[in-house]
Amino acid sequence: MKKIMVIINPTSGGEKALDYKVKLENKARDHFEHVEIKITEKAQDATNFAEEASRERYDAVLVFGGDGTVNEVISGIAEKDYIPKLAIIPGGTGNLITKLLEINQDIDDAIDELDFNSTNKIDIGKSNGHYFGYIFSIGSLPEAIHNVGIEDKTKFGMLAYAINTMKSVVTDQAFNIRVETENGNYIGPASHVLVLLTNYFADKKIFDEDKDGYANILILKDASILTKLSVIPDLLKGDVVVNDNIEYMKARHIKISSDSELETDVDGDKSDNLPVEIKVLGQHIEVYSQPKE
Repeated sequence: MKKIMVIINPTSGGEKALDYKVKLENKARDHFEHVEIKITEKAQDATNFAEEASRERYDAVLVFGGDGTVNEVISGIAEKDYIPKLAIIPGGTGNLITKLLEINQDIDDAIDELDFNSTNKIDIGKSNGHYFGYIFSIGSLPEAIHNVGIEDKTKFGMLAYAINTMKSVVTDQAFNIRVETENGNYIGPASHVLVLLTNYFADKKIFDEDKDGYANILILKDASILTKLSVIPDLLKGDVVVNDNIEYMKARHIKISSDSELETDVDGDKSDNLPVEIKVLGQHIEVYSQPKE
């Protein structure tokens, strides 16, 4: 008997997630004989539900939520003896992973287009004990993201993040950082560090190559507004790695430390303070999505 667990974050979809419960259940029943519905109530519920799905050997987990909820589900199934396939319906503000997988951002259309016969395998990152499916970061961006409340996210969407980010740029400061990898090290100043599991940043392709099993590391060395402005044209052109203000590396194993107490971010949620050790789990989770060309 084929089984699927449907995990719903009720604050997703503009806090209207439960309005989609019946549609999600009907979609799942078209392909699976047993459908288990789980509604999150607090942090880590999605992780606990996903762990149950792995333990009980469900064929798949369908999660309806934003990046934080998706991250919790990934944390619940990654590196388990049995890993269910993963379906994602975007219900958050950023929906970064679903955008990278080219999943429709309209909730109704995403449900209608969900194909349980088509999958792609994706890389997963692990920072200390925390998993991520898209991005690890250090700098003012994490703090700006963490300070956006659910009410502002629901009302303003991505604009809420943009406003907080612009506020943080004014007071940005560089810190000393040490990044050690199997392909070389960087020791010096930085205002931001990004570790990307793809060749995209937001919806911009910034690297020609997307080598499975490797992370792309970007270190913005200067905190000044002029430096940040100089990076924007290169980002839009996809030439960010040739910018003199950015140090670029590609690696599978990464250690990051600093003489400052710095918080980190994974997929938009607060994570451990430095130091951290990151490893890339190549082609680790099978996600329902259309085949990549």
